[in-house]
Amino acid sequence: MRLRLALCFSVFILSACCETPETALRRGNIAEPSTLDPHRSEGVSSGNVLRDLFEGLVAESATGALVPGASERWEISEDGLTYRFFLRADGRWSNGDAVVAEDFVAGIRRTVDPDTRSRYAPALSPIVNAKQVNAGDLSVAELGIKALDERTVEIQLTQATPYFLGLLTNSPTYPLHRASYEAFGEDFAKAGNMVSNGAYQLIEWRIGDRVTVERNPNYHDAANVNIDRVEFLPIEDTANELNLFRAGELDITSNSPSGLYSQLTDTYGDRFVVSPNLSVYFIVFDMSEPPFDDVRLREALTRAIDRDDMTRVVTGDGQQGAWGLVPPGVDGYVSFAYPWRDDPRPAQIAEARALYAQAGMSEASPLEATLIYNTSDNHKKIAVAVQAMLRENLGADIDIINQEFKVMVENRSQRGAWDLLRLGWTGDYNDANTFLETFRSDHPQNTSGLKDPAFDAMLTAANLELDAAKRQTMLREAERHLMLQYPVLPVYFYVSKHLVSERVAGYTPNIMNRTYSRHLSFR
Repeated sequence: MRLRLALCFSVFILSACCETPETALRRGNIAEPSTLDPHRSEGVSSGNVLRDLFEGLVAESATGALVPGASERWEISEDGLTYRFFLRADGRWSNGDAVVAEDFVAGIRRTVDPDTRSRYAPALSPIVNAKQVNAGDLSVAELGIKALDERTVEIQLTQATPYFLGLLTNSPTYPLHRASYEAFGEDFAKAGNMVSNGAYQLIEWRIGDRVTVERNPNYHDAANVNIDRVEFLPIEDTANELNLFRAGELDITSNSPSGLYSQLTDTYGDRFVVSPNLSVYFIVFDMSEPPFDDVRLREALTRAIDRDDMTRVVTGDGQQGAWGLVPPGVDGYVSFAYPWRDDPRPAQIAEARALYAQAGMSEASPLEATLIYNTSDNHKKIAVAVQAMLRENLGADIDIINQEFKVMVENRSQRGAWDLLRLGWTGDYNDANTFLETFRSDHPQNTSGLKDPAFDAMLTAANLELDAAKRQTMLREAERHLMLQYPVLPVYFYVSKHLVSERVAGYTPNIMNRTYSRHLSFR
């Protein structure tokens, strides 16, 4: 049944793509966006579209460097606590309205407002009173952001935050077009209602088919936006996506099937672009209930996985096995690795079995659990491999279940609904904190249910440290403390893999794996 549905879906998308004008850039997207509300969005598929539709105070170049966005420049006080952003005089919304400072104040307030229920509100905790506002203890008017005049935004921080400029490239900090929000309420982000300030404007969102955006003529740099129309196609099946690319119906893929690295390199040469990015693939444990409230069991499963086989045989696309949480490539950071990483494989398995037995598991009474993954050929291969390794090395009985991405996201906060869950995290900015903060006790992205005041305090102390080298050391100690509790089973660090059509120029891989359509053109 699943094969038949996949084939039908492929035919449906292919037939729809054939109607696409040749002037449109057709981009694969890994899943249906959960929402296009910038202050509520989560996930890569939403972010890919929102980066075309909106522009923050700070933007990114094609190489991932931080550059002026809606603000033409900024000033930072010597103590690092006050940021002032000076908006462009020619900044315009897609309906022609001027982009003003109060729009950014409104957008950031809305993210932090507890009524918005933004899962990314904790990312803005460096702003004065952000935690208290999000907890409902203070009004949004008391958040440390204000408009000094129509073109000047001032943000006050509780502590110096080295990654703060990078944070401002992300959707929780995008401005809010207040008039359309007042007119449409929570429907303001729908096609026909949305007013955006980025290089593109939303034209249509056909669920299960595509999101269509067109060049925003009022964008301050519209003259240098070369592609008039972009279509994002939600294709979870990488084999279908590859077939669409081969048929000339897709210009950029969001991924590629695992195990085809050599074949795709031979066939497409430099049009198959593989590069490192700040993303980690892991399996999270539900630590809130037995048996995964036992650290010995979590460590046993983590040791039982052969990461070399996983990246060499199962994925085979240049990924690195993950022995910690923070990927290599973070500026100035040395990532943690488990102290048993270099032990011989038989010794790793022997210790895994000993811990498994200490946790009360045996051949007669094996672990029985479910592993949920979101629909994808690549995720399925990894889930099957994990299932086989845990059965062979420990005798565990793991049932694997796939769910659509949106369903999995909705279910992950329901305790008792799952045992093991395939997740990953892509850095929102180039700093170790973007990975570590998601395990704070009160963070809404803390899917594991870990509650560790000591870790919270270590992370807070690290982010108060002004000396960059000392801060990195403190963050690494926090990562070590976290990972030795085994809240997740890290599998590998991603590489980005994209097939790019010959007709597309300007594609530039970067460590953040972010490609803005405005940086591209047709040959």
